[in-house]
Amino acid sequence: MANRVELTGQILETSGLRFTPAGVPTVQMRLAHGSEQQEAGRMRQVVCEVEAIAFGEIARKLSQSPVGTQVSVAGFLDRKSPRSSLLALHVTDYELN
Repeated sequence: MANRVELTGQILETSGLRFTPAGVPTVQMRLAHGSEQQEAGRMRQVVCEVEAIAFGEIARKLSQSPVGTQVSVAGFLDRKSPRSSLLALHVTDYELN
C-alpha cells in the first residue's frame, strides 16, 4: 500500500534534539505549509500546519535548523507515537531550501 508524502514548508517550532529510551535521536517539529493546488477543476489556496517527527541522523541534522528555516521533507504518515492516535509526518528525507 502506498504511504508517501512530500511537503515544503517553514519550521514553526521544534522540540530540540531528544533521545528515545533506546537511545535513538529524535526531533519533533511543526511545519507551516502554504501553496495553491488544483481540486475539482479549480485552484485552491492551501494553508496548514503539520506535525513532523524524525529519527536517527536525520533528526540530528534537522535539530540544528532554526525556526523559520524553509525545508522540503518526504516521508510517511503514522501515529505520532505508539500510544497516540494523532497523525504525524515521519520524515525519512529532507532538503533545506
